[in-house]
Amino acid sequence: MKKLLVVLLVLGFSAAPAMAVQWDFGASVRTHAGYYDVDQEYAKGPYLDGSIGNDWDDDTGFLMGLDGNSTFTAKAMVSEKFYGVVQLGLRDATRADGNNDDDYLRMAYGVWNFGAGKLLMGKDYTPGTYLGYSKMSADIGDSGNGNMLLAGLPYIGRQPQIKLMFGDLDIAFIEQHKDADDFSTRLAAEGIANTDTDFSLPRIEAAYVFRTDLVNIRPVVGFQTYELEADGGGSEDIDSYLVGIGASFDLKPFYVKATASYMQNAANYGKGTLGTVTYTGAALDQDGDLEDSDLYQGTLVAGMKVNKMLNIEAGFGYQNAQLDNSTVDVSEDFGLANPLYLGTKDSEQEAYIYYLQAWISLSKNVHIIPEIGMIDRNDAEYEWTPEAIATAAAAGAALPGGTQKSDLGKMTYGNICFRLEF
Repeated sequence: MKKLLVVLLVLGFSAAPAMAVQWDFGASVRTHAGYYDVDQEYAKGPYLDGSIGNDWDDDTGFLMGLDGNSTFTAKAMVSEKFYGVVQLGLRDATRADGNNDDDYLRMAYGVWNFGAGKLLMGKDYTPGTYLGYSKMSADIGDSGNGNMLLAGLPYIGRQPQIKLMFGDLDIAFIEQHKDADDFSTRLAAEGIANTDTDFSLPRIEAAYVFRTDLVNIRPVVGFQTYELEADGGGSEDIDSYLVGIGASFDLKPFYVKATASYMQNAANYGKGTLGTVTYTGAALDQDGDLEDSDLYQGTLVAGMKVNKMLNIEAGFGYQNAQLDNSTVDVSEDFGLANPLYLGTKDSEQEAYIYYLQAWISLSKNVHIIPEIGMIDRNDAEYEWTPEAIATAAAAGAALPGGTQKSDLGKMTYGNICFRLEF
């Protein structure tokens, strides 16, 4: 909590009358209680409770905790032309299982209205983010209240950026994904000890909203590139692309919201997913050539505002990750001391998420949100290449032909979020 106390002290001193700055403060506190059932094959489980989910048996458990999307927000109106926002995330630092931290910086930015448009500088959501397209509340590994951002939407988190806003058009120059894969593990097995990644451009995203009384349509695009250098092994450019479209229909009292998106080398771009946990990043094939991955995503949400107290919503998310040529380390299967990467082809994984919730507002500031749902990672599928089969045969081992499948499991839950706004 040290950072929070420092921020509060700074804001308090900055709010002196001589500064003529108007400060507004607010908070959102979100407590979860739920029951989770996690398959043995499903890696990890809910973020708020690391004891639910393991790699040796099916696991179930009761979860209760304060989610990391609980926030403290301070907004400063400096003038009619300029304002700033600082938002901290509030985590419960009393847990002992490692799934916790102290407060953290969610957003910190200033916005200057220069007449023809607005200029944002700092850390904020990027233009490719589809906020408000889902009310999903349960913890599916995202600490809760993730709104399906990691389960079907092209979300890369809140990022440092410079963003220009001209009405309904946003264009942003965003910090690069500096943790992008440098393939050091695979290249080390090939005898290449040193690798380096070089960025010549920031990530770039843009979005526009077409507005009518019935529907809002929001196309988004994004791009990133970096050069991978290997000591003595040349260099390759790894390009990532994002293309998406969203539509939000207002059919009072009903509403429908849908998105579809495509990403090339999504993991290299910085896109994390809770569904497709394989094949989302570029890969090196058995010959050491770079192969691009494809990620297809979609969401569909439908709801009804029954009255001021009750909103009912159901949602569905779909992800499909594909990689034409990749490799698998078979050293453990073959009893080898050193890594042996053999080629695979036609790699694919699909994932689905479903949820049904009721948003119950006891007052403007007090909400209770019961929800049931499931995230199903389905199977990771691939085939061995003829070269891999021949390599294994020469080593005295046999690889099976046809499509190989590995069950990645599913997680089901019943969850209630108790949400306070003040």
